Amino acid sequence: MGTMITTRRPIRRRTGRPARGALPAVVLAAALVGGLAGCGTDAPPAPGPAAASTGAGTTSAPAPSTAGRSNPAAAPAQIVPERTDVAYVDDGTTEHRLDLFVPADRGPGPFPVVVWVHGGGWKGGDKSDIGLEDIQMSQTKKLLLDRGYAVAAPNYRLIPNTRFPEPMQDVAAAVRHLRAHAGEYGLDAGRFALMGDSAGAHLAAMTALTPGRADLQGTLGTTGVDASVKAFVGFYGLYDLRTRTEDQKNVCGGGKPGAESSHGRLIGADPDSPEGEKVAATASPVTYVGPATPPVLLFSGKEDCTAPYPQAEGFKAALDRAGVANELTLIDKPHADPQFFADPALQEQLVRFLDAHVKR
Repeated sequence: MGTMITTRRPIRRRTGRPARGALPAVVLAAALVGGLAGCGTDAPPAPGPAAASTGAGTTSAPAPSTAGRSNPAAAPAQIVPERTDVAYVDDGTTEHRLDLFVPADRGPGPFPVVVWVHGGGWKGGDKSDIGLEDIQMSQTKKLLLDRGYAVAAPNYRLIPNTRFPEPMQDVAAAVRHLRAHAGEYGLDAGRFALMGDSAGAHLAAMTALTPGRADLQGTLGTTGVDASVKAFVGFYGLYDLRTRTEDQKNVCGGGKPGAESSHGRLIGADPDSPEGEKVAATASPVTYVGPATPPVLLFSGKEDCTAPYPQAEGFKAALDRAGVANELTLIDKPHADPQFFADPALQEQLVRFLDAHVKR
């Protein structure tokens, strides 16, 4: 299967991994003009097919935060197994819609929730990718439903029409909407996890690690609840945009550097320059690791030239220093290889992790 590195240790006082180049809050202003390109390749991927519209949703009035506790609202009288094109921001755009799948044969719930964020280099992909069969991602969706988890998949804004932090603000808005409407959908507002692949892993990690940062998470859609989750799972993601170019060089001989790289277009700057490095730090999940970081499970490939595995190793090292429970599994495969989703041992590791940190 590959190399498995597991760390479970009690939370301790964090000295943390210092950001290279100080990270003052004002740095964010340089990155707020919108556009995460995701962890994909620099060649534009074909967008996924749009989901058929069979349902709708709207944003709600503010609701109290229910982080860390079960949903107090009554479960719906009848479970709706599939809702597509639910609007999590009521602005009429397809970028602000999500699909929601709920176990159909496990009673009325409330169900723990895995919010899956699609990849595509921050410039492509679609919420329907959760059903992809070419890389067996559909197996993960079925696995989660069979084990009693609801699965949500949001769309988000894509470059070149956006820039950081707007795509992660969309993900945060989707989580807030689902938590605020948990009673209606049969979900447990206190048992959420964020998960993603490639660029989606980057956006999901950013959202999971910054629930108290309104400057990063924004105020789109539903307010009054936050985007807190109990765990994060990343498949071949990018976690430190400052070092991606160097990591690609060391693993595969290089990628596209500078402002025209996918992560450069995401942040609107050259991540390899002194000025751009500060913006890249603002957009890097590793920057926000601390004692309150939820447990993390990482899968990465040793032959990955798009999101090289040192990205996951560096993230794990920061988690270890902060005393955050985490697991990292490396396999001898490239980016988005079907083994990530089809290997029974990896499937069981995923379920064990979610059961331990989310379902309990």
